[in-house]
Amino acid sequence: MNIAGSALGRVAVGLLLCTSLAQAAEEGSAAGMSWEDERDHDELAKRERVMGERFRRDNDAAYARSLMAAAARERETNARLMVGAKVDDITLGEVWTNLGPSRMSSGPMDSGRVSAIATHPDNSNIVYVASAGGGVWRSLDAGASWKAMTDTLGSLGTGALALDANLPNRLYLGLGDAHKTGYLAGPSTSLGTAPGLGVLKSSDGGVTWSAPILLGDSTSIRKIVVSPNNSNLILVATDQGLYRSTNAGASYQLQPLGAGDGKPEVWSIAWSGSNRFAATTKDGSGGKIWFSSEQAAGWTPSNGLPSAVGRITIASAPSSPNIQYALTYHNVTALTEIYKSTDGGQDWSSLNVGQESYVNNVEPVRKLLGTSESYNQMVVVNPTTPNIAYFGGQLRLARTGDGGATFSLVNSTTRSAQNYVHPDFHAAAYDAANRLYVGNDGGVFRSGDAGQTWTPRNDGLITHLVYGVASSVDDLGELLVALQDNGILHSANSGTDNAHMAGGDGFWALLSQNDAGKLIIATNGGTYQSDDGGLSGGELAFDGIPNGAASFIDQSPAVASGETLHAASGGKIYRSTDFGKHWQAVAMNGLVGSVRWVRAGRNSGVLVAIVGYAPGQIWFTLDNGAHWTQAPTPANADGSFLDAAVGDDNQFYVISDGYREGKSRIWSSFDPAGGWAFVGWGGLPTGVRLNALKADPVRNGTIYVATDLGMYRSTNKGLTFTRLGAGLPLVSVSDIWIARDGSRLRVGTYGRGVWNLVLAN
Repeated sequence: MNIAGSALGRVAVGLLLCTSLAQAAEEGSAAGMSWEDERDHDELAKRERVMGERFRRDNDAAYARSLMAAAARERETNARLMVGAKVDDITLGEVWTNLGPSRMSSGPMDSGRVSAIATHPDNSNIVYVASAGGGVWRSLDAGASWKAMTDTLGSLGTGALALDANLPNRLYLGLGDAHKTGYLAGPSTSLGTAPGLGVLKSSDGGVTWSAPILLGDSTSIRKIVVSPNNSNLILVATDQGLYRSTNAGASYQLQPLGAGDGKPEVWSIAWSGSNRFAATTKDGSGGKIWFSSEQAAGWTPSNGLPSAVGRITIASAPSSPNIQYALTYHNVTALTEIYKSTDGGQDWSSLNVGQESYVNNVEPVRKLLGTSESYNQMVVVNPTTPNIAYFGGQLRLARTGDGGATFSLVNSTTRSAQNYVHPDFHAAAYDAANRLYVGNDGGVFRSGDAGQTWTPRNDGLITHLVYGVASSVDDLGELLVALQDNGILHSANSGTDNAHMAGGDGFWALLSQNDAGKLIIATNGGTYQSDDGGLSGGELAFDGIPNGAASFIDQSPAVASGETLHAASGGKIYRSTDFGKHWQAVAMNGLVGSVRWVRAGRNSGVLVAIVGYAPGQIWFTLDNGAHWTQAPTPANADGSFLDAAVGDDNQFYVISDGYREGKSRIWSSFDPAGGWAFVGWGGLPTGVRLNALKADPVRNGTIYVATDLGMYRSTNKGLTFTRLGAGLPLVSVSDIWIARDGSRLRVGTYGRGVWNLVLAN
C-alpha cells in the first residue's frame, strides 16, 4: 500500500496528491530518518480507521458454493453473452468494452494485487500471474502483454498458482484470496474479493480449466507445490489445513497437523528435496514450521523457532533444497525475524536481523514487515545460488547475497526512481533467464540485474481492484478511477492513457456533469477538490460540516450538473449546491438514529437514508427533510441495506447485501410508508450478492443492479431481469456510473478494471 496519502497538502500540477510520505522517507533514510514502521497497512484495519462506519461480510464456504453454482448457470443460460462467445455483434447488441487502466501517459504502470507468479521452466517468455480479484493471466512475451485466462470461471479471487515443471502446460489454480479483504464505505462498494472454493487444473496452459476439487470448507488457498520429482504429488496450503494429492490432483486428502481438529491455517510450503517438504501453520498459539517424511506422508514440528512468532513464509533453494529461509514476525518484540535451515526445514537458526541494518541504508532490517506482517510476506531463493535470496515485506524488498550474513535494500517507493517497486509484497518467481519477478499490491515487476533496476510489467494487466469510477457528460473522455492501493488515476481519453493523480487507497471520485474540470477525490489521506482538472486545488474543507469530514457523499441525480451533493457525517445529513465547497445541514425532522448513508432521488427533495445495520432502518423524505418517515422493514430481509434508487415516478428501490436462499434482497415501493414489495428475482443470479443499484435517468422503470457476477437490468420496475450486455467477465461489480442522458454505463469491478457499455435506444 502506497503510504502517500497522509502527507497530502495542496494539490500540485497534475494533482500529484501523493507528495509522498513515501518519498520523504526514501530521501531521508540515508540521513538517519527511520521508515514509517508505525503505519498500519492492514487492509481492513486501515479502512476502519480512515473511513468510519463499516462492517465486514462473511466470506464463507456457503457463499463460495452459491457463487460457483450461479456462475455455472450463467455460463449455460447466457452463453452468448460470455467473454469470447462467437456470436455476431448484431445479435449481441450492447457490447461491453474494457477501459483499463492499461497504460500510463508517464511514469510506471501499477496493476492490481498479485497472489502468485509461475514461470515456464524452459521458455522465459511464458509467465503466469494469479491476481487477488482478476483471475489468472498469461504472457507469451515476458510480460510485455497479457491475456486473461479465467474471465468466465465465476470466482476471480485467487490465492495460489503452480506449474508442473515436468509438464509445463499443466497448471493448478487455488481459488480464494488469502486476505479476504472487504470494503464498505457507503452503499455502492460493499464487497470483498470474490471468495473461492477448491483447486482447478489446466492441461493446456490455462486455456481450459477443470471443475474445482473442493478441499473441505476451505475458502482461501495460499500455496500449491508440485513435487519436482513426482508430478502426481501435490501439496496445498489452505485456511483450513494442509491437503495432499498423490494422483495429480484428481483427489486430495487432509494431512492433520497439531492438536484439535488438525486444520490450522497453512500459509507456506517449500520443497525439501526428494519428495519431502516443509510447511508453515498459524493457529491460536502462534506460527510453526513442520517437516515431512518421504512422500509428505507424515509431519513433525521443526526445532529452533520461538513460540511467539506469527505468520511464517518459507522458501527453499531449488539447487540445494535442504537450504531454506523463513520470514516471520515476533509478536512480543513486534519486529521482523529471519531464520535459516540447512537440513530441509527440520532445524532453524536465527539470522539475528534485529541487530542488522542494510549495508546500503541505515534503516534496520527488523522493520521489513512493518506493522502488517499477516498481510505482506514474500521469500524467494535464486535457482542456482542458494546464498542469494530476497525477502519482501510491507514497503521494502531486501536481498542477501551471502546466505543471510548481510542484507541490502533493492527497491524504492519513489515512482520516478529506477528501482521503483510498488509496496506490499506477496509473490515472486525466477524465469528461465534467471530474471526475478515480484508481485505486490501494484502488480508485477521484473529485474535482471539483482534488483539494481526494476521494470513494471503491468501494461495490459487489467486486474485493478476498483472502488469507485466517475465520468462526465461534459466530456466522456474524462475518467477517474479509485483503486485499492493504487490511488486515483485520471484519464482524458477514456482510459487509453492514465495519469497518477493520488497515492494510497483511492476510495471514490466525483466529476461535475457540466464542467469535467471540476472533481472531488477521496483517498486514505483525505478528500480533495479541484476546479481545473487537477492543475490546482486542495483538501476539501467541508465548510459547514461540524467535524469537517464526511464518511459518504452522494451525487444527486435531481440536478443535471451533478454539483449538488449530499453527505453523511457524524450520523447527520448535509447538502452542498456548489460541488462541496460549502455545506448546509439537511433538516432531520422526525428522523431518529445515526444515518449511515443517504441517497437522493431523481426528483428534487426526495432522499432515502439508512440508519444502522443488519438490516438497518429505511427513512425517506419528499420535502428535503422537512418531514421524515420511517418505512417498515421489508419482511424476510437478508443482510444489511446497501443501496437505494428513486426513479422519476418516485418509485423507490432498495437492495441488501445478503445472499441466502429463501431471503429477500431487493424491494420496490411507490409508498415506502405503506410497505415494500419483494422484487421478482427472475433473471438475477440466484444466491449472489448485490453491490450497487442505479435508476435509469431517462427510461422510466429501468434499473441496473451490480452483482458479484456482473451487471443486470430490469425494464419493468424489477419484475424481471436480464444480464446486461455481452463480454463482461463474471466478476464482482463494485460501482456504477450512468450518463445523465442515459447514453452509457461505466462500471468499476473488483479485479478487472473499468468497463463501458453504450446503451441501446
